[in-house]
Amino acid sequence: MLDRPTAEELLDAVRMHIQTHIIPIIKQDRKLYFQTLVAINILRIVEREIDKSGYLKSEWARINAILETTDSLPDSHYQLVKQLKAKNDELADGIRSGQFELSGALLDHLLETTTDQLTISNPDFLYKLLSEIDNPALDAWSNR
Repeated sequence: MLDRPTAEELLDAVRMHIQTHIIPIIKQDRKLYFQTLVAINILRIVEREIDKSGYLKSEWARINAILETTDSLPDSHYQLVKQLKAKNDELADGIRSGQFELSGALLDHLLETTTDQLTISNPDFLYKLLSEIDNPALDAWSNR
């Protein structure tokens, strides 16, 4: 069993240090301030990405169903990511070639995978999109 501090706690400590101690000092240097905000955002993404195994396992099951394969889940995280990339490449090639019809399962997979990716990379944008779906009056593109 790994002891504390965990990777998540370490990342959080670094992010909080930068936000509370570094940002106030460098705010006058616009370029350095922007680059530091980007670094903080990267730390947030990494924090969310650490616990993405559930997303990958769900994607594995969905893509196996669409490709009609019965491949078992790889043992290591590295192999899972590597084999998922290969399966996604195969799916993309099949979509481009017209091998796959636009089915509910395919649309559900694409929506679920995109939602999972946004949950990790930009949850604020995802919540904005979801609120626009629930309330079309919030849609910034509707009047363009």
